[in-house]
Order: sequence, then structure tokens, then C-alpha cells
Amino acid sequence: MPDKQSHGTADSDRQRDDGDGGDDGKGGIEQGPESAGDIQALLDMDKDAISKKIRFYISQLYTGVPNDYDLWPEDSESDEPEDPLTELYERIAFYRIIGYEVLSKGRKLGEQDIAKLKEEYTPSILRDEGYFERYERSLEWYFCPKLCEFPATYDDYQRLMLQNNLVVAIMILEQTGDSTGILYLDWERYRTTGKSYEADLAYVRYCEVIANELKWIEDHLARGPTQAEWRRLKDVTLMLALKIATSSQGIDTGSAFTASQGYLWSIQFDFSYKDFDGVYFEIWKRVAKRKMHFVDALTEVYREDMYPVRKVDIKYELDKIPLRFRTMKEIYDAHVACIDETVPEDEARQLIKEAAKKMYPKPMIYLDYARKKLEISKAIGLIT
Repeated sequence: MPDKQSHGTADSDRQRDDGDGGDDGKGGIEQGPESAGDIQALLDMDKDAISKKIRFYISQLYTGVPNDYDLWPEDSESDEPEDPLTELYERIAFYRIIGYEVLSKGRKLGEQDIAKLKEEYTPSILRDEGYFERYERSLEWYFCPKLCEFPATYDDYQRLMLQNNLVVAIMILEQTGDSTGILYLDWERYRTTGKSYEADLAYVRYCEVIANELKWIEDHLARGPTQAEWRRLKDVTLMLALKIATSSQGIDTGSAFTASQGYLWSIQFDFSYKDFDGVYFEIWKRVAKRKMHFVDALTEVYREDMYPVRKVDIKYELDKIPLRFRTMKEIYDAHVACIDETVPEDEARQLIKEAAKKMYPKPMIYLDYARKKLEISKAIGLIT
């Protein structure tokens, strides 16, 4: 069953707030807090007021896929006629060929390529080659075999799923040197959402609005909130994400919750590793250029308090107290020590910034999954 869409922009009477103020009733996506006073007013809201707002905004949204909906069909013989199945298998075979023989070689897909491929690969060849399903072992994506049994129930975009295995991870690392976000935070859930192309496109746009409108939350995170303040930030973020969703096309309650949680997780992860590239750059300058020992260089960086948000990490390293899986010295030796002292500082800083992404790979969330799936769908000609 294709993913259902929300009802779009709510009617004007549904755009009005619940009587406590906050919405202007003009429709469209609302602007976020514009002043420190506006932000503080949000953070000063009590829990009951926030909960009331959340319930109100939820009532304005389509709830999404029913609880009893399962993307996976029952294990039974498909009652679809054979011809649609053959047509489907041939169609996705060409997607595999395009991905493996064209795109993986760095070429772009053109109309002549498609015509040539269809001329070269006849239906009998496709059938004899098992519709080139083996190609999927070398690609970042695959077509779900179960959903392919029901050509009239799902579309090709829903059948397309992204890989999350170590073989592909190693392949990407070897080809690009990039280990950032290779694996997904909750891949099993992401691949079974069953969202349509339109729903994923709407979700990506919605998340971009959230990141823009709620950017001020990152500033509050940088101030080191207490656990109670962090809980309040999470509640306020959900409330505002739901509010934005009421004025967004194609966003249901589930998508709003997923976007809110993903946004908070992402900025919290980024903050957890913020400025490490700067710390390692300062260490490199002292070790590579001034020939200081690592501990002496780190001690100097600590005393000068150049990166306050990393001061605790540096102190733990100096005191030999395990804080993360690897010590800063181990990370430096693996990713930074190889940069020669003759490299200009601007270039070294950029190299270390790129290396930091490999030091602390960031798992991908559903926003990344949807973006990648949209990108792949367009590249292989699934979406035109």
C-alpha cells in the first residue's frame, strides 16, 4: 500500500492556535523566534502548557499510516498475473545495469545510454542473467524481493531500499576515503517506512525548514544546559516541529516526530565532537612544527583554554581517564600525525577538518536516508 499523504496546508480555521497565542493565522510556514525575549518565553513555558500545545498541533495533523499497517505483505502466493511480474523484473534489471555498468564507472546516464542498453539486453538475456540481481551486492541499494512480488501494490520507489552492510561500507571507504555516516542509526525502521517519492521529498523539505527555524536551539545547546533544561529544549523542539508541520505540505504526525527527534540527535552529536578539529590542529602545530611531545602540546592547549567546549575531554586525556573508545593520542597518531610539517597551515587545517569526519563517523538518520534515496532514484532514471 503506497504511503498516504497528509492533507496539505490546513484550512484557515485549523491554522488558528488553541487560544494561548503563538500563531498569526496567516498560513504558510511560520518564522521562528526573532528575539532573545521570544526564545526565553518559549523556554519559560510550563510543562502543561507545552503538552497542551503539542496535543493541539497533533489534532491538526493527519496521523499517517494506521497502527495495523505493515509494509510487508502476508506470506502467500501472489495473485498478480505473470506478465506484470515479468515487466517489473525487466524494469528493475535495467536500474541495476544502469547503477552498476554506467553510474559506478563515473558516467552520467543519457537517453542514448538507455536505448543502447535496451537494445543490448534483450528479455531473454535479462532472464538468463537472473535480472542481474547479483549487481546489488556491489551497489548502495537494492530492490526488496518481497515487494517485487506485488507489482500492482507498490511502486518502484517503495521497492528501492538502501544497503546498510559492511561490504558496502568498506567499498565506499576504499573508493572515496569517506567513512562519515556510512551506516544508518535505525536502518531497519528506515527501510520499512514504505514512503512514496512525494512523501520523502516533502519530508526533506520539511526538515530543512526545521533546521532553519530552530537553529537557535543549537546556541542553547552550546551553553551546556542541565538535564532539566535539556528536557525542556526537547519538548519545545517537538512543539515547534509540530507547529511547522501544520503549515507544511505532506507531513503527518509520525514524520513530525521523526524529524524532531532526528534534528535533536544530529545537533547533539555534532556538539559532542565540536571543535575537535581545532584542538588537533593546535596540537599538530606544536608537535609537527615546534617538535613538542604530544602531552606537552596538549597541556599548552589546555592551559590556553583555546576550545572551552573540549576542555573536559582534554583534562580527561591528560589525567589518563578513559572518556571515549580511543584516546586523543591514538586518534592523533591515526589521522593527524601523517601530515608533514612542511604543509601550509591553511591546508593542514582543512586536512584535519576532513580527518575529523573519519575520527568520529556520524551515523545517518532518516533525513539522510531519504536524501540518498531521492538522489539514487533520479540518477538511475527511476524518477524523471
